[in-house]
Amino acid sequence: MEVVLGYDDTSRRIPIALNAPRVESTTARGLAAPRFVLPTGGGIAYGGFDIDRTTREYFLHHLGDIPDALTRGSAMVTLWEDMLDHRARPIDVVEQLIASVRRESDELNLQRMLSYIQQGFWRFVSTAERDALTPRLERTLREGLDAAATPTVKSSWFSALRDTARTPATLSWLEKVWRKSETVPGLPLAEPDYIQLAEELAVRGVTAWREILAEQLTRIENPDRKARFAFVQPALSSDEATRDAFFASLRDVANRRREPWVLEALTYLHHPLRAQSSLHHIPPSLAMLEEIQRTGDIFFPKRWMDATLSGHSSSSAARMVRTFLAELPPDYPDRLRRIGVTTAIGHRSGFDPWLTSANSCCSSACLRSSG
Repeated sequence: MEVVLGYDDTSRRIPIALNAPRVESTTARGLAAPRFVLPTGGGIAYGGFDIDRTTREYFLHHLGDIPDALTRGSAMVTLWEDMLDHRARPIDVVEQLIASVRRESDELNLQRMLSYIQQGFWRFVSTAERDALTPRLERTLREGLDAAATPTVKSSWFSALRDTARTPATLSWLEKVWRKSETVPGLPLAEPDYIQLAEELAVRGVTAWREILAEQLTRIENPDRKARFAFVQPALSSDEATRDAFFASLRDVANRRREPWVLEALTYLHHPLRAQSSLHHIPPSLAMLEEIQRTGDIFFPKRWMDATLSGHSSSSAARMVRTFLAELPPDYPDRLRRIGVTTAIGHRSGFDPWLTSANSCCSSACLRSSG
């Protein structure tokens, strides 16, 4: 592996071969104390790394100051994993990402950073923290969108803004973009873009959500996209009874045949803004796992739970999953038991104190030994 020692204006790379339980690098002896020590330098080390406190604090305040794009990207991923392992507070990580994103010049780093911001915003920070972050986040994303030089980069900024927008002013602007009364300079929008924009506006319950969904359905020319949009539409409704009826329809295997359509609908049904009203769908979704496995694609049970838990981070949701796992009979399929655990880990490492990393794999024995 390649350890990077970071200083104010330069860095020192030290190759290290982990060929023994303990390896000591003599190359670093006598060097000035660095601002940070990055064990994942060069992006080639894979594993869980417990970075020191000084390094963590530097990344939490100076991530964007790291001059080399590869080192900066590796530091970003390492900091994110540090958060998943409960060593850095989500709000601190998200705030640093927002502070750094406008300065990011590497397109791959930018896309990863925007993805982390969206995940942190919806899954890891508290509701109060999210409310406080929203105006600054929207302002940052709009500035980034306006300044982006290429359609590809503009698309990344626009997607992040569309998917995190919450204030009336930004939602009003996005609705004007959907109505084509305003444009995004330098960013041509295609049919799929307008479909997703209509869906995001509807799930936020904008005043004209019914009109938007109805008109979008008539706009769609591609027959497959039209059929998919029509299928997903009830899950976007602001009427809870309509959403409940849609979920009930999924008990019929015939309504689950188009699995990508089902997953998209479930994601909107359990959108973070709808999480409280969709909590009661979690237990029956877990109860359906065995049937989902019998009647669907081999990957469908995991994806079914991914979509179901995608918008939840509350203690109530966690309790429902724990109760389900605790009450399973001994002969319950172990693969499905693990799906209930690893899905919770992947969507909210703070879902429970013993859940550690999105890359973890826990068995029922792990759960017992971890308390």
